Amino acid sequence: MDTTPTLRRRIFEMLMESQYWPPERMLEFQRSQLAQLLRHAKATVPFYKTRLDPVFKSNGEIDWDRWHEIPIVTRADLRDRRNELLATELPPGHGPTKTFHSSGSSGVPIAMEVTQTWTHANHAVAQRFYQLQGLDYREKRAILANTNSAGEVLHEEFYYKKRRHEPSRDLPDTLELVLNRNLTENRKLDLLASEHVAQLSDITNNIEVLAIANLDRKKSVKLETILCFGQGLTVEQRDLFQASFGARSLSIYSSVEGGVMGCQCGDSPHYHLNPETVLVETLTADGKASGANNEGRVIITPFFSTALPLIRYDQDDTAELQQSCACRYQLPVIANITGRQDQFMQFPEGKRSAAGLDQKLLRECLNALAFQIAQIETFRLEVRFVSANPGKAVKTGRLVAHIRERVHPKLEIDFKQVERISLNSRGKLQRIVCEIPA
Repeated sequence: MDTTPTLRRRIFEMLMESQYWPPERMLEFQRSQLAQLLRHAKATVPFYKTRLDPVFKSNGEIDWDRWHEIPIVTRADLRDRRNELLATELPPGHGPTKTFHSSGSSGVPIAMEVTQTWTHANHAVAQRFYQLQGLDYREKRAILANTNSAGEVLHEEFYYKKRRHEPSRDLPDTLELVLNRNLTENRKLDLLASEHVAQLSDITNNIEVLAIANLDRKKSVKLETILCFGQGLTVEQRDLFQASFGARSLSIYSSVEGGVMGCQCGDSPHYHLNPETVLVETLTADGKASGANNEGRVIITPFFSTALPLIRYDQDDTAELQQSCACRYQLPVIANITGRQDQFMQFPEGKRSAAGLDQKLLRECLNALAFQIAQIETFRLEVRFVSANPGKAVKTGRLVAHIRERVHPKLEIDFKQVERISLNSRGKLQRIVCEIPA
């Protein structure tokens, strides 16, 4: 198997056909990919030496009825047993490999090893998303980054400008700008305007801060499209991006471990999965399939993860698989994704989520450009905020009552105005962090 751009083009062309396949043909294709991955993992990955035994018959064939008996791989497994999960050899043509690090936003940072074939496959599914959304490949794009390829913090304004090669012969190459995410919001907006950027891609919460800053400019920056990743896109955020930039906003469902797992369908709130590159299951608490329109924890098996196979890996998200979509594509549908973008708070009676706080109320009462809620002691929170107008008074009374009602009645809450909210190691603005020992 070659790893030239020709391979990515072939994958892309297959994807443009497979999106119309009936479920029976897609299942047959998935099982052919899974069979190759299972045999590769059993033969070359110490972690799976006996773990996959339930599905292998005595004659070497695979018993798909026993798929659910394969134990779930956890994020802790990936952190603590990574060396056992690495393949001792790769299938022909799958190298070279590259390491990607996660932010540890769930409290468990990990490092993922991927092949060039994995990279080509994920680029191809992303390009299918562009094509289905009718995005103009000739428009100038910008993404933001806080470190370079060596993991070093950026100091220059532009990391680089590069030609992005598209996988279809019919599509022109496009210029992509990579801007320093550590710049001030106004400087980022200045650069977007001066470079005539039409499409902006970044982590959702980071774009929200930029959009709020853009509303206060005398001449706001206008964009055609905003592409969100790394965190969910809410209706409120979509409305904000339209009001601030005049932009249509779209989202992908992705992770370091799973790659591009799903892409938003048009302007609807749900996503089409990419079943040609990753198997997505949703399970109940007792490990059974949750069924259509029922919430379940997301379990993934990426087909091209041959350097570090993840077979039935717990993504630490919950979602609902849905039966169908009104569009003409046959790709499975997922909705109501909730993820690990915010950490849980720890109390004597157990963990609690603060994701239900009214973020609009927080912004308005604090007059905040950005904010973060940190648990610094068991019953003490620190609400850090960057003021959009430092001279304007903040209203904390309503917030104290709101936070105690939604999170815990015993909380003491401090408010701290700061110049900047620190991003985590993957460049995400996390709204909720727990800073007490586990």
